[in-house]
Amino acid sequence: MYKIFTLILLLSVVAGKGRAETDTLKKKIDIARIRYHENIEKEQKHALHFNNGNGQLLNISSNSHINHFVTEALLKEVDVLRDSIENNSGLDHRLKVKYLSGLENLLKGFNTGWRNKTFNPVLGQELLNNYKALMQADIKNEDISSIVQNASYEVGNININSSGSAFYENVGYTNARQILLRKFCEKNPDKILLMLEQYSDVPFADSLVQAAAHRYPNQLYDYAAATRTNVGRLIRRNSDSLVKTIVSIANSKSGQQYYPFLDELVSGRLTLEDIFNVMDDNLKYYKMLVRIQTGYTERLIKRDTPLAHDKLVAKLQDRAKNVFIEQINALHDSPDNVRFKILDQLTPQELYYLIVLGEDVIYTSSYKGVFNRMLQRMPTPAGDSLLMSVRFDRFKKFIKLAAGYNKLDEFLQTMPDSSSQRLMMAFVRGLEKTGTLEDAVDVADSYGSLKNPLVTKLIDQEIEKNLLLGKEKDERRTIVIYDILQTIFQSSQDSTIDISARLKIPPVYKVDYKDLTDDSGRVVQQVFFYGDKDGKDSYANFMSMFTGAEWKVSKTPEWVEIRSTKGKPVYIYANLPLDYEKGLDSVAQAHLQEFIQKKSLKPSITIHRGHSYWVGSTIRNLPPSSKIVILGSCGGFHNLDDVLKTCPDAHIISSKEVGTRLINEPILKEINDDLKDGKNVEWLTIWKDLSSRFTSGDARERFENYVPPHKNLGALFIKAYTRQMGSLE
Repeated sequence: MYKIFTLILLLSVVAGKGRAETDTLKKKIDIARIRYHENIEKEQKHALHFNNGNGQLLNISSNSHINHFVTEALLKEVDVLRDSIENNSGLDHRLKVKYLSGLENLLKGFNTGWRNKTFNPVLGQELLNNYKALMQADIKNEDISSIVQNASYEVGNININSSGSAFYENVGYTNARQILLRKFCEKNPDKILLMLEQYSDVPFADSLVQAAAHRYPNQLYDYAAATRTNVGRLIRRNSDSLVKTIVSIANSKSGQQYYPFLDELVSGRLTLEDIFNVMDDNLKYYKMLVRIQTGYTERLIKRDTPLAHDKLVAKLQDRAKNVFIEQINALHDSPDNVRFKILDQLTPQELYYLIVLGEDVIYTSSYKGVFNRMLQRMPTPAGDSLLMSVRFDRFKKFIKLAAGYNKLDEFLQTMPDSSSQRLMMAFVRGLEKTGTLEDAVDVADSYGSLKNPLVTKLIDQEIEKNLLLGKEKDERRTIVIYDILQTIFQSSQDSTIDISARLKIPPVYKVDYKDLTDDSGRVVQQVFFYGDKDGKDSYANFMSMFTGAEWKVSKTPEWVEIRSTKGKPVYIYANLPLDYEKGLDSVAQAHLQEFIQKKSLKPSITIHRGHSYWVGSTIRNLPPSSKIVILGSCGGFHNLDDVLKTCPDAHIISSKEVGTRLINEPILKEINDDLKDGKNVEWLTIWKDLSSRFTSGDARERFENYVPPHKNLGALFIKAYTRQMGSLE
């Protein structure tokens, strides 16, 4: 503390000396240079008033001593410096203008950087000291490179790189800019190629291209395709083997097909011809993707990240969804021998990847068909051997889906009890170590689907164990994750637990009527339809609910308005399912949104009707006022996360597959009946009534695919985590 006080005292003395020098040096300013002094004073005033400054002291931090220190530098010391420039008989008019302009540029750079958060204003003194050193060297015609080398990038960037730099004539100016380029690239390796477009003539450009290729190959691939740019020319002339491989792929008409195998191509394990030979055969190409992915997973375990690994996973997922799953979904009414014929030549491992990468599009019946064939094709039904063969890649996702589709017990029974127990413990462990919350949300989602009490008990014990370890190590993130899981798991078995109070989240089991009404006492709903065949059929089914005297329907060319005529006012707005191939459905949605905003309507209930591939569009247009969100085919971390980012307190009803009229309409009728009566929406009551209605057969299976808000444990987890940690990763 004494040292800090001494430092502040010394700074005050220096500042006092600066003020004295200002009074001593202040002399008449040549009229030809008055405007340069005025510009400096103008920038000083901007700094004093920015960030709620009082006009006397810069408000750059909560520390008044730092504010005083930097204020002295940018006001008093700058004034001393500009007076010394003005009165230096050794400088002619041109040089005085140059250095005064440079001082103005310094203040502009300070203000702009402070405003844009690209420059820490605490460095104001360092910025000025650097300018003084540069100016002294420049006056003596000395090379400024070493001064730039010893300064931070942020300081050097303002004094050297800006368009108003005073040192453009210095013998070391070019080298100084190259030094700053190196500093920038070291701090921002992801922007190397962007900067090289301006600095393509630097002598080390080739080495920067090489560095960018090895750290950001995907980025280099995109730049390599731009043949007429400076960077494109630099890339094509580079002799590095990786760069040359990327260039050859980028120049190919089928580059997107080759690129996911970049690491294999560079290492020589594959050739372009190898890929070309299977590229047009969906089955062979998919098999190659799975084989490479399995090897990559083993490398990742050893912390060896293959080049373009993310692109390989994306391509694998694309083929899984758009080749195999799309076909078996489309043939859902066909006999199994027809529907699943496309899977005849797939191995258990290849079927496994269809499951773990197709979560958001696969139908329940499609999942079960893939799962059953996966088990049947194992040489010896042993789930642990299968997981080992894929190096446990995405095994937590696999377990979550198996639990959700009531296949987990069957899968666990294919292995010894000791293996199944270790697997379920691994499922729950290490959730705090991942870069996202997806694994934790998968664990939360799985729990409500578990049927085996021994498995749930094992998970409960592992949750407790990890929570205690987190407390012993005082790891806040670990404690929060496992405490939330423990709480929501306990509440899922005991509805008397006040989960809202425990987790500090809004009520879980109901939505109060008053929270759904707007200022005029109306409950406003918005429904999203899409113009494919499924959307048109869904729209027709939906409208059949409002044919009675209790509803008034008004139709426009792009949307329909439905109003209750009895009881409390309920307004429903739904866009028409116009031709999606012409984009007319999205235009109708946009025009409806404009109408809703113009009329100051605030939808508190949002309903998605349509296939899962339309869910993203609905979520992107989700009204922030939504308190209940019904997504007929929405599940998984990313969809839940996206909904809750827009509507943090939303109650979400989701389904494991595309919604069906058989279930959707009874749910909506129950909700609307309560709303017309002015009642709260009570999920326990609604789900109890629906459960008694759907007791067996296809109806029961379809109903069990729907997850009510109070059972949507993944959504509850995200809500609680966000409140306790402040934000998601």
